[in-house]
Amino acid sequence: MKEQLQVNGEVKTFCRICEPFCGLIADVKGGRIVEIKPNPDHVLSKGHRCMKSSGMVDVTYDRDRILSPMKRVGGPGEFEPVSWDEALDDICNRLKKIRDEHGHDAFSTFIGNPPMFGYGVIFWYGNFKKTMQTRWNYSINSEDSAAYVYASYLLFGSSAVILKPDIWRSDFVILIGTNPAVSHGSTVTEPLFRDALQSVIARGGRVVVIDPRKTETASRYEHVGIRAGTDAWLLAAMAQVIIHEGLTDQPFIQKYCSNFDDFERVIAQFTPEMAADHCGVDADTIRSLALAFAKAPTALISGRTGTCTQKHGTLNNVLQNCLNLITGNVDRPGGAVFGSGIINFVDMMRSAGMDKVRENPSRTTGLPDVMGLLPSISMVSDILEPGEGQVKSMMMLGGNPMLTSGGNGPRMAEALESLDLLFSLDLYINETNKYADYVLPVTGFYEREDIPLLGLGNMIRPAFFAPPAVIKKQGESRQEWEILQSICKRMGYGGAYPNAFFRWLAKLGIELKPRHFAELMVRTSPFGDWFGLRPKGLSVKKVMNKHPDGVSLMKAMPTGVIEKKVFTEDKKVNLFHPELRPEFEAVLNEETTSKKFPLRLHGQRKPVSQNSWMHNVRFLAPGNHSNVALIHPKDAALAGIADDDEIVITSANGHVQVAVKLSQNMTQGNVSLPHGWGHNGNWRHANSLGGANSNVLSSTQPEDSEKLAGMSVLNGIPVNIRKIEIKDGATV
Repeated sequence: MKEQLQVNGEVKTFCRICEPFCGLIADVKGGRIVEIKPNPDHVLSKGHRCMKSSGMVDVTYDRDRILSPMKRVGGPGEFEPVSWDEALDDICNRLKKIRDEHGHDAFSTFIGNPPMFGYGVIFWYGNFKKTMQTRWNYSINSEDSAAYVYASYLLFGSSAVILKPDIWRSDFVILIGTNPAVSHGSTVTEPLFRDALQSVIARGGRVVVIDPRKTETASRYEHVGIRAGTDAWLLAAMAQVIIHEGLTDQPFIQKYCSNFDDFERVIAQFTPEMAADHCGVDADTIRSLALAFAKAPTALISGRTGTCTQKHGTLNNVLQNCLNLITGNVDRPGGAVFGSGIINFVDMMRSAGMDKVRENPSRTTGLPDVMGLLPSISMVSDILEPGEGQVKSMMMLGGNPMLTSGGNGPRMAEALESLDLLFSLDLYINETNKYADYVLPVTGFYEREDIPLLGLGNMIRPAFFAPPAVIKKQGESRQEWEILQSICKRMGYGGAYPNAFFRWLAKLGIELKPRHFAELMVRTSPFGDWFGLRPKGLSVKKVMNKHPDGVSLMKAMPTGVIEKKVFTEDKKVNLFHPELRPEFEAVLNEETTSKKFPLRLHGQRKPVSQNSWMHNVRFLAPGNHSNVALIHPKDAALAGIADDDEIVITSANGHVQVAVKLSQNMTQGNVSLPHGWGHNGNWRHANSLGGANSNVLSSTQPEDSEKLAGMSVLNGIPVNIRKIEIKDGATV
């Protein structure tokens, strides 16, 4: 199955930095990429792309990228190159000893964001965990989408059932806590997201963006400013108006939903007037927004990371879904619809037992696992606190929790240093894996064939594409799945496979690879060729060789499928799960203002940045590029702060020093600060950019995390600000 690489010429591929998976054309000369261009013929992106795909070329050839296995020989960040055999032999020998002495639970894993965009990792990471019998598996999910999928578990009985915004056919779209003009969509694979939103306006509809900042998306449409972290008040009040005015779709509710009466009773307490005092949106705006949403021919509300990484992230996501549900805007064109594509992700996740929650909570914090992954905030205590099941060793897979997780800080460094073994698979030596014993070099996405596995259930115009690798692997780098496979072989398992039969075959020399699993899934799908029984059907190989621009599967997602997508005991959508009651009570009883910390901190995405891992690219992050705080001029005046001043932002948990810009785009009472900055790893340009790690302002205490999904609270953090004064040459 090895494909011939193009030495000179153009190769069609796709971007794997974020979820749109935009189609690209790589111009290759002498086996080296010299230019990346958008692919105007790509089945989904039609010539759209952003500059991050060109930035990935710089990552590919970055002098700071590691291209051979690195062994730590001194303090944090002090490494020297070694051979693959030396690195893997030592890792596996030490791992065997640790597990012999402390049991299988002593070995854990952590997976970050970038690896999940390669189909080989998605297959092999799950296989690796099963083969190695790892019980403790941490992830960045608690800073991303755990609340999003936990809400689905409460409503639909499965965390794999995710509603998608059918924007291309909608008349009224509300976006909350999401900025697709920059993020290009999240848990939604739609590279033409902006065009889809514009189509709503072209049909005479409305797009409303609810956010503490008039974001790049909000600037194009209607903006409703909100106090960061108070989304639950606004969403609940909108539901109260819709129910009070008799605008619910009762036939839909009675047929497909349960516990509406309980939902109605609790929602009655959230009047627009009460909500206005908490969320900063006036009662008339709340009321008019709710009425317009309920009366629109078709409507949807969709949110993402901004609504997840809050104190009530799961409740926020439940309420968003409930607004769609009670107005009958679920499973209908132009509303929130169920994902579909060449692979049935719901069935796949359910058959693997990966759609559950609270199956294996943290041993020290009790915080839940969601879809088999534990929150990062539990990692530190699970490592440092003695007891049965204590973590003694860890594999870091494309993660950098020192900069991106809520549980960071000095104790995380202490925890990482205390491990008997820490090894990492990555492109760089970053702020986290500089504490590792070994860092193993992985390929970038231009160096491997791929399919957009993560997006196949998220596309709102379902399609399929499967390009080959563009260039050969750089240096001694290996694909992540190959490294996981090698570890399992050296550990005596034959390979990383989901069951004993495949591991037995591997010991006999019959080793299945990711392509085999992908071909099986695609060829036996409703669109597949069934191994020749349906000659017009698809296979990965056929698409790779004959359809370089991809294949359209459906013009839009199907509707009328809700009865097949609900897995609760009574097969109805549960509008009021018992776990929600204390969350509603907590919202009602919370103080949303504070004299000591009068402002609310929230995050911000930069258009050509991606979390913490692309800051070493000079043209994406020039020398004057860092995380600058944004505040409203009135808040600045109250604090005696001017444009470009250096300020200290202080929370109950810590403080950071950053430069500040005054912006009319900010809603008064909020501070905006991008995450993922403050580098001190082995990437020289990123280190030179300065900036501050915004997550220092979040709590590292598990009891302060979001109660249901274990989310780190990164948005809505109460803070104060002050100008830094220079006195006698010293900062005061």
